[in-house]
Parts: sequence; structure tokens; C-alpha cells
Amino acid sequence: MACEVTRVFALLSLLQVVCLAQQKSDQPCTKVLGNVNTFAAVYYDEQSLASLGKFDMVVLDPANYTSAEIGELKSKGCIPIAYLNIGEVETYRSYFTLADTDLFLSPDPYWRNRYYADLCNPVWQKVVLEDRIPHILKKGYCGLFIDLSDFLREYPRMSDCAVSLIGKIRQRARDSYLVLDGGLSILDKVGNEIDGVAVEGLMGLYDFNSDKYEIRPDSTEDRETSVLLKAAKKYRIKIFQLDYAAPSDTTVRNGIILQARRLGFVPYVGTVELDTLFLNTVQGIRLTPVVKKNPFPD
Repeated sequence: MACEVTRVFALLSLLQVVCLAQQKSDQPCTKVLGNVNTFAAVYYDEQSLASLGKFDMVVLDPANYTSAEIGELKSKGCIPIAYLNIGEVETYRSYFTLADTDLFLSPDPYWRNRYYADLCNPVWQKVVLEDRIPHILKKGYCGLFIDLSDFLREYPRMSDCAVSLIGKIRQRARDSYLVLDGGLSILDKVGNEIDGVAVEGLMGLYDFNSDKYEIRPDSTEDRETSVLLKAAKKYRIKIFQLDYAAPSDTTVRNGIILQARRLGFVPYVGTVELDTLFLNTVQGIRLTPVVKKNPFPD
């Protein structure tokens, strides 16, 4: 009899755990994107939920986290956003069996197993709209981080198709947040379709040719900053700044964060691989004195 009672309690406990996990995964996305003050982007490695939960918003590779884990992040008051590369075919994704070599325009010169995609091709649009987005949103993500960071620089002739596809993504994703990464050239055409825009390497970037982290020239930075500030005001969208610095260069990392916040942008400074979580923006900043001039003085 005692064994039967023990089994019943064990079963009830297991059902309670399952129900709690289900409840967390089904939690709605209620936090407003406009209230986000800290965010992080980490794509290529799994990070602890405790650390990720310190941020108002996190951009994650959807392959790395379960629905229950996404629900856990939402229960911590964090907005989980899924990375979605619409400008490239990634051969390591599950959808690759649906793709065709006709979609390939050219290989990405900097990242292996990636090919620039023909955004105008109906097959690619079907992959994005009918496979990728439903699969991602079913996991409970609150939105999509739409990556076009290098694509439009390489293939500006596909701008119209990019604009059209983003409009279709808005219809497919409905009320989910859309953050566009790397679409400054089409911002005036999609500003009403998105909730935020991300800019990479505005102040700190990684040069693949020299294999070094560098500080951006002021003239280039100023031009893009002007575009972003006007867009933020015109379309009432949030500006996310994703910059890069060497892992050990805390001074440059903190300097970029301070400068970005002065502009009203929400910054995160990682390494180019985006496989390490840096907590600078949620731990406060103290600039370390250095002999050389700080590129972003306090």
C-alpha cells in the first residue's frame, strides 16, 4: 500500500512539473519593446537562462532553446527574439532539404556554409514564410530578428524583393515584434512594418581582412547615426546597436555602451562570433584608466 501511495505522489509531482513547464511555454508576450533598455545577442552557443534573464530582450538562435526554456525567459520578464537570416541560405538548418541550388547567388566570403539567397525566388520566400517563421513562433518567441546585414550591400538590385518579403513576414508573424538588422537602405520603405531596427558595427567593428577589431571612422558613424535618429522619430521604432570588440577590451566595450546610450540607442557589444554573453550593460560600467586616449571618453 505504501509503495502505491509513493507511486501516486511521484506521478502527481511529475504531472505538476509538466504542467508548470507547459504554462511557462504558453505565456504571452506582454512586455513592450519600447521599454527595452538592455539587450543581448548570442547565436552560436547555449547560455544559462539565469544570465539571459538579466536582460530586457535577448536575440537567440532558435535551434538552441526549447519551448519550455523560452517560456522560462518570458517568466523572468525577458523578451526572447529569434534570429532569422532571410538574406542567406544556411546549409546547417533543417530547412536546407527544402532549398534548391537555384536559390544560391554566391557564397558568403566570411562565413562558412552560408550562401546569399535569391530573395525574389518564390521557393525561398516559401521556405521563410511557411517553414521558418511558423516553426520559430511555435516555440513561443516574441518576435524575429530579421538579418539582412550584408545582403543589400552585396545585392542592392534586390531591394524591392526585400521590401516585399518583409511585408509578407509582417502578415505572417502578425503581432510578433520585428527587428530589422541591416536594412538602412530600405528603412523608409519598411519603417511602418517593423518595431525596431538594429545596426551592426556602428562604432566598433570586426575587419575580416585584417582579422582585427577596429573603431569606426567618425564620418561613417555620423551618417548612419543621423539616419537612425530620424527613423526612430518618424516611425517610433527602437534602435538596437550591435557592436564588436575584443573579448578582453573592457574599456572599448564600455565606451561604446556609454556613447550609444547618449544617443538613445540600446547597445550590446559582443565578439564577432556572438558566442559569448557579456554582462556589461546589466552590471553597470566603470571605465578602466588607460595610458592611451580612450576612443569613447566619458
